[in-house]
Amino acid sequence: MLERVLDLLREGKSIEDIARELSMPREEVEGAIKVLESLGYVEKVEGGSPLCGSCPLKSVCPGSCFRFKGKVYLIHDFGMDARK
Repeated sequence: MLERVLDLLREGKSIEDIARELSMPREEVEGAIKVLESLGYVEKVEGGSPLCGSCPLKSVCPGSCFRFKGKVYLIHDFGMDARK
């Protein structure tokens, strides 16, 4: 299940989209993402942090991250990707 969540994140799906596609509660998807984060597969980007320069939304973001209500994750290419 973690691999599928990671694949869907890689496709740019939102937490709600992933929950719907996998027929899972939103809270379970968030828990899976936290596990992936603790294992180093994804990294949550905090608005206004030094990570803004590496944020995947930097080309469309006006620099007002506090207005963005979603969560942004960077996906690291190691581990589970070795199977591809």
